[in-house]
Amino acid sequence: MESVAIEAARWMVGKALSPLSGGLVEAWLACSELGANVGAVKLELLYAQGMLDNARGRETRSPALKQLLLQLRGLAYDAEDVLDELDYFRIQDELYSTDEAADEHGLLGNARHIARNLKKGYLPAACSCAGGGGQTGRQNGSSPPPTHHAGGEGVVGSGCMPKLASSVHLVGKRLSCLSLANEHGDDDDSSTATHIPTNGSRFLCFACPGKVSLTQGTMKTRRLKLDRVDLSRRMKHIVEQLKPVCAKVSTILNLELLESTNRSIGQCIAMTLNAEFSGKSAHALVLPTSDVTVMSRPVTTSEFIEPEFYGRKGEKSKIIDGIQNDYHDKDLTVIPIVGLGGIGKTTLTQHIYKQVENHFDVKVWVCVSLNFNVYRLKEEIAKSIPKLEDEEGGGLDDLIEKRLKSKKFLLVLDDMWNCGNEDEWKRLLVPLKKAQTKGNIILVTTRFPAVAEMVKTTDHSIQLQGLEPEVFWELFQACVFGDEQSINGYANLLETGEKIVKKLKGSPLAAKTVGRLLRNHFDLGYWTSVLENKEWESQTSENDVMPALKLSYDYLSFHLKQCFTYCALFPEDHKFESEELIHLWIGLDILHSQDQNKRIEDIGLSYLNDLVNYGFLRKDENKDGSPYYIMHDLLHELALKVSSYECISVNSINVRSVHIPPSIRHLSIVIHDMDVNDKVTFENIMTDFRTLSKRLDVEKLHSLMLFGRYHGSFVLPLGDLLKKAKSLRVILLSTASYAVENMLHNFSNLVHLRYLRISRGYFPEIRLPNTISRFYHLRILDVRKCSGHFGLPRDMDNLVRLCHFLVPDDNLHSDIANVGKLKCLQELRRFKVKRQSEPFALRKLGQLELNGTLGIYNLENAQAADEAKLLNKSHLHKLILHWSTKNCSQDEHILESLKPHNNLQELQIEGHGGATCPSWLGVNLSIKSLQSLSLHGLDWNKFPPIGELWLVNEHSEKSLSCIEGQSFWNLKRLELVGIPRLAKWTGNDASRVFSQLEVFIVRDCPELIELPYSKMDCTQFPTLKELEIVKCPTLSSLPPVPWTNSPGRALIEEVGSDFQQLKYSNLYQSELCLLVKGKDDNLDSAFWRLLVFSNLTELKELTLTKCPPLPLEHLQSLSSLRMLCMQDLSNVLLQDKAENTVRYQFPVEQLRIFNCSCSGKELTLLSSHFPKLSMFVIRGCENIRGLGVAKRGMTAMSASSLPSAGSKLEDECLGQEQQEPGEEDEKAAADGGLLLLPQQLQYLTIGEMSELALVFDTAGGLRGVGEGLQGLHSIKNLNIWDCPNFLSSYSSSSHHSPFPSSLEELCLSYMSGMNTLSPLSNLSSLAKLAIWDFGDLRADGLGSLIAHGQLKELDVRWSPNFFVGSNLSLLLQLKTDDITWLLAAPVCNLLASSLTELTIGWNDEVEHFTKEQNTALLLLSSLQDLRFSCYSKLRFLPAGLHRLTSLKRLEIALCPAIRLLPKGGLPRSLKVSSWIDMGLILAPLHNLLHPTQFCVDKCEDVNLFRFHRLH
Repeated sequence: MESVAIEAARWMVGKALSPLSGGLVEAWLACSELGANVGAVKLELLYAQGMLDNARGRETRSPALKQLLLQLRGLAYDAEDVLDELDYFRIQDELYSTDEAADEHGLLGNARHIARNLKKGYLPAACSCAGGGGQTGRQNGSSPPPTHHAGGEGVVGSGCMPKLASSVHLVGKRLSCLSLANEHGDDDDSSTATHIPTNGSRFLCFACPGKVSLTQGTMKTRRLKLDRVDLSRRMKHIVEQLKPVCAKVSTILNLELLESTNRSIGQCIAMTLNAEFSGKSAHALVLPTSDVTVMSRPVTTSEFIEPEFYGRKGEKSKIIDGIQNDYHDKDLTVIPIVGLGGIGKTTLTQHIYKQVENHFDVKVWVCVSLNFNVYRLKEEIAKSIPKLEDEEGGGLDDLIEKRLKSKKFLLVLDDMWNCGNEDEWKRLLVPLKKAQTKGNIILVTTRFPAVAEMVKTTDHSIQLQGLEPEVFWELFQACVFGDEQSINGYANLLETGEKIVKKLKGSPLAAKTVGRLLRNHFDLGYWTSVLENKEWESQTSENDVMPALKLSYDYLSFHLKQCFTYCALFPEDHKFESEELIHLWIGLDILHSQDQNKRIEDIGLSYLNDLVNYGFLRKDENKDGSPYYIMHDLLHELALKVSSYECISVNSINVRSVHIPPSIRHLSIVIHDMDVNDKVTFENIMTDFRTLSKRLDVEKLHSLMLFGRYHGSFVLPLGDLLKKAKSLRVILLSTASYAVENMLHNFSNLVHLRYLRISRGYFPEIRLPNTISRFYHLRILDVRKCSGHFGLPRDMDNLVRLCHFLVPDDNLHSDIANVGKLKCLQELRRFKVKRQSEPFALRKLGQLELNGTLGIYNLENAQAADEAKLLNKSHLHKLILHWSTKNCSQDEHILESLKPHNNLQELQIEGHGGATCPSWLGVNLSIKSLQSLSLHGLDWNKFPPIGELWLVNEHSEKSLSCIEGQSFWNLKRLELVGIPRLAKWTGNDASRVFSQLEVFIVRDCPELIELPYSKMDCTQFPTLKELEIVKCPTLSSLPPVPWTNSPGRALIEEVGSDFQQLKYSNLYQSELCLLVKGKDDNLDSAFWRLLVFSNLTELKELTLTKCPPLPLEHLQSLSSLRMLCMQDLSNVLLQDKAENTVRYQFPVEQLRIFNCSCSGKELTLLSSHFPKLSMFVIRGCENIRGLGVAKRGMTAMSASSLPSAGSKLEDECLGQEQQEPGEEDEKAAADGGLLLLPQQLQYLTIGEMSELALVFDTAGGLRGVGEGLQGLHSIKNLNIWDCPNFLSSYSSSSHHSPFPSSLEELCLSYMSGMNTLSPLSNLSSLAKLAIWDFGDLRADGLGSLIAHGQLKELDVRWSPNFFVGSNLSLLLQLKTDDITWLLAAPVCNLLASSLTELTIGWNDEVEHFTKEQNTALLLLSSLQDLRFSCYSKLRFLPAGLHRLTSLKRLEIALCPAIRLLPKGGLPRSLKVSSWIDMGLILAPLHNLLHPTQFCVDKCEDVNLFRFHRLH
């Protein structure tokens, strides 16, 4: 196994020589004195390369040699920098037809360069010519220090011209009025130049106080100037240092080779003598070139199949049994799983998660890792829980609490390193503990027993040790051999394999990595070399698996080692996108192809797959099916270790302690959210960053990555740190919230830049500067995660090496003039042809060898379409041909001339005005391997061979239009959109033509009456996943849905059948949902024949609108149904014979009934089939006039046998004296307008039912079955709105409360009949009360609910008399529109010590707060959360907000008139600020003590001025 040090140095030397490949730089400098400098550097590099080539395959033992090789590597880096800079100016000369490198600029030109460098101290006052001073070629003389010039200007001779030095002072004085600018006309003195860019040069300037005009980018970009003196000096310095280093490396390598050879000769002589004495023959003497034989690489398969789950049966069973039995009746159980890294905690949890997921309504998985930030975790949890209908905004606690109501949840907190402290952990649990259901589970995986001890609610944590030897041996064999064979077939490897396994310490991760190292390499020598590798000696404990991982790394090929090590720059637990990694590797120039026909991106993808196959990365999928890659934390630790000489990742908490070698070239900085939460930590980090420059040589950096939502808060110290960075190739800024030139003052002069990626932070507006077009080496510009107004410089065509221009708006591609000059461009998503405009003529495309997507628009302006040369673009993946207007006379010819290469995978033709399809798509089909075909807005007579298409003419005559004798081989997607004459698609050979079809879309075909789907099944279309039929009004014959029980999607809308809409989806791991909307609810049961209910067994949510009642036998097929919603139905249930209905029981937990004209009897019968029903929402059902509670155990049989006596019987029942209800009472009362509710309900919402009323007798008691709602003994949440008569018969003398005592939340809106809160006196568990639009209701009785009950949150709106005489002294949370009452000194004094959350708003008249109101608000000293909502005219917030010293969160929503925050700014304690749907905000934030989370949404424009000058 050869030395990494030798290979790394050899690779870097080769990389340094790469700018000279092809001879372009040398030819450019042939007539210049710089040519001699370049020649000298090249000579030394070639010498080093040859020396290292001869040393390949050796293993270096000497630490001194490794240090020398590291020094050689550093010099190669320096050489690459200077040669790459020369190549930059060569490109610039070529672009502008100049000759900056030539020496013919005369005395004046050279004097100007020398004078500038004398001023900067780069040259002595007098100097000798090159080679002077009497130094011999190999003598290690002193040399000047590296330049600190941040530019790249001016340039150089290799020595000084005769007698020139003595003239410098005089010439310099005479040239004092000349510009010494780095850019033409700009000041070049970096020591005095301002670091704050002007508006004309800011890059990605966020939140500018006005819309950016696109004309700002039309200026020509000024060029950088070549600094010949500086370049010459640097090259001489490199040569002087390379000579002695190469000499010493060569000497040591030769000595090592001699020693190794002598040792081998001695061994061979001893073997020969021994053979002679023993009489055995000896092998011929062979002198090895190295003491370690070079191993052949293992053969890998294209895809590695992960082994099945091994072991852990006891732990798994224990946890699952606890979840299903022991903990099912507990509110919340936290189960920690503890073990070393790589021991299998996450894998075990994943299998448990999968096995028990059907036991929970909500499943959430959050990777915690190092960053235990309560706000971030709550944010991720809230995002993972489905939103509610008509959900109001609010804090994260509110959202989580509301979304979890009536839902049992499973939460996994994976890889928790810490939880701050116990208070932080309790803060996370607050909204989770309010779920109000039993059996909720939190699984926590952690390495640390202390964390497990803090969070657990069980008696013991689950402790994971190494796998049992027998199980581990099985896992190891599976990793090495796969499932189909075992080591038994390789008896010679058995003993060695068992010894290797013992070193792996039972770690599944180690088994996978080492197992893949040995996979398919089944010779004993290889296995023995792995066993005897010295890396095992570094094991520090019996559980140390790092040597096993390092061993697997050592056996990777060098190019994979490089790709792996740079992953260390990303944060732990980072989700890698494939493009993200491949583009990074391209930016670092570590991907190279020997095959000109193979794209560099394909090479990168191949390397990525290799890293997955070897176990260094794991591939997974997002919910939308897109792939991502993750790295285990131990492997991330390994990457940090093996890259430590060149790469360093600095965390905000380890800036001071991290060791920084002088050889560092790649830097990433990660700011964790938790590290900016308090003033002391924040200021310490600021100080640490200011001192980092003393330990880090920033000038040498090739890569810079900044991560963390708040890293922009450190823009000042980081800007000072990075101001000398001039060699950067890669810049990756995550959630940038600043002008980039404030972070990188030298940004516009980064001549080496290859890869620039910026994702936006909190501000929506950005723009590109003019200087972007002078990054001639730039390969990748990725700003697609930024939004706003972009303007491109006019000369973007100067980016001659640009491969990927990734932007959020494809129209930016169409703004590039003369795009043909960008010959490396891989994708051009939008090219607009302009008539009589040469920069946008089709011939510009002919110069490009594109990959990916090409979109050609405005083809009606095209003249000579063949000049696009599409036939030559063999790597083109997708082609879009678009006409904006139709010109039948020439469109046909243009399309015929746009014939693509036969490798094309996707084709879209839109708006073509010709009469037929082109021959290359028809009779002479050339793109038979096409996978996607989209035809939009066409009026062809002949179509491609996609089955039998029948067209109709103006006389309604049908004619066959299909190409025979041709066919597509692999068509997976077909779109037919806007084909006005399409009448039928019979597709008699559909099963043959569409055997691979996955997606079929047909839209806007008004004459279509037939599709080949009448008998569609899995055999005819075995791969179909998505079907969409929209706006085909004459199509009445529809395919069955769903056609398979496999994941799929269907949308049928506005067709000729009884269906208005049918929407079905369960793609990408989402829950299966079905929406059925009919055109009329007066339909019979034949309506349901379209649906294949046997394929809906996994359906979770069903919504029916304007449909006939669903037969129970169909509902019975939906065995997984959890939510049923019915809207605008005349009848909700099609009843079978009474004796059969009792057998129907469904797992529905949520029932929603909207605007249905059904009777109470129907709803009672329907709900009786749902024994698990916990949530019932009923709205707009005017036939329901009374409520009762069904007797426990009431069955569908008893409910269905209720008589149908009408409302008279109902009224008689309601008029009876109150008595214990029996079965006969229930039968009578449930008929007509009375609805009997299931006793087990926990959440009930009733709305928009004007006749609904609770009935009380003369003694104040409730009349009716179950005493109104009092029979709902489990109910926790009751919401009644817009039911004005609900309490109309209630009087203050009533001795019964209308509401059950178990209520925890009660919301009442728009009703009368209750003047005080005394009817709520029995609600001792009530925690939240909302009163909206409640007439004369007063708060009498509220004080006792607060003082003696659980009431903590009060929401009162549009009830003007409510607060008169009230006492709210212990209230914690308040929402109100009554600021006249609230913002008065006496009231605020009462609330000062208790109120922590306040929301005021819902007023269209208030423009500002009075002085007295401002003063009163400041009395609320305990306030932590303040919201202003729905003030349409409010222009100013209360003055003095900054004096609310406890305030942590501020939200301003739907206040469009606010333009300015208070002059004093915001409170120093503020942590979160949300501004939603507002106008222009000018926000002075200079007084904040620490960075604040700013959430900006739907705001016209926001300018956080002085945002980066917080300190």
